[in-house]
Amino acid sequence: MTPLSTHFSLEELTHSEQALRMGIPNDPPQVARENLSRLCLMVLEPARQILGVQIHVNSGYRSPEINRLVGSTSPHSAHLDGCAADWVPMGMPLRTAFAVLRAELRGWDQMIMECNAWIHTSIPRLGLTARGEALLASGSPGHWTYTALA
Repeated sequence: MTPLSTHFSLEELTHSEQALRMGIPNDPPQVARENLSRLCLMVLEPARQILGVQIHVNSGYRSPEINRLVGSTSPHSAHLDGCAADWVPMGMPLRTAFAVLRAELRGWDQMIMECNAWIHTSIPRLGLTARGEALLASGSPGHWTYTALA
């Protein structure tokens, strides 16, 4: 295992069921690896500490082909740069985790409760300022609807 932080590894943040099924490599370039490390240190580790539970990452880095295959229509998806992860807190209601992190976590760019099934959290790309944009997403791959939260 290649550690990115205390509790997260490169393998965990690049694992893709879609890539395995299709036989497609999902190897991040060096800049994406560096961003994944920043993501772990800025968001995932602090989230784990704030929530007091383990975090299961469903999706981190995605190659352009994998991103397309999972239904993302955004050519600017933060997953492409290793700046985002979709995850669930283990043993804690998703809505609770989302509310707590919106209030207590700092430095995140976007936090999206997606389909009441997982939390998408991203960091800003290098040189950019975090927007602190919280959204609710509903719909299906390729047909997402986003609602901004105050």
